[in-house]
Amino acid sequence: MTVTPVLIKVSEAAPRGESVTIQGRYLGGPTTGQVRLGADESGKGGYVFPASAIQSWTDSQIVLTIPSDAPVGGSWLFVEVAGKQSTGLPYSVRQ
Repeated sequence: MTVTPVLIKVSEAAPRGESVTIQGRYLGGPTTGQVRLGADESGKGGYVFPASAIQSWTDSQIVLTIPSDAPVGGSWLFVEVAGKQSTGLPYSVRQ
């Protein structure tokens, strides 16, 4: 059985180049997952963080750097693990 990843908390809005911490459950790892930003509420579309942005990734926490080409403004943040999409959290990249 595969469990759905659950996002619990994300750090405050940050500008490009700063770190973001995502806390949750069943987040898998960097080899099976990806982080998507700028998606709509259903998780479609948006910007997938490149592997180079990931600082650390455990089953309960992901720390990444916001790349210089990440979209600015408010949107939704999702984690996908082995093809399963997490619950979403609103997140904003500051100017």
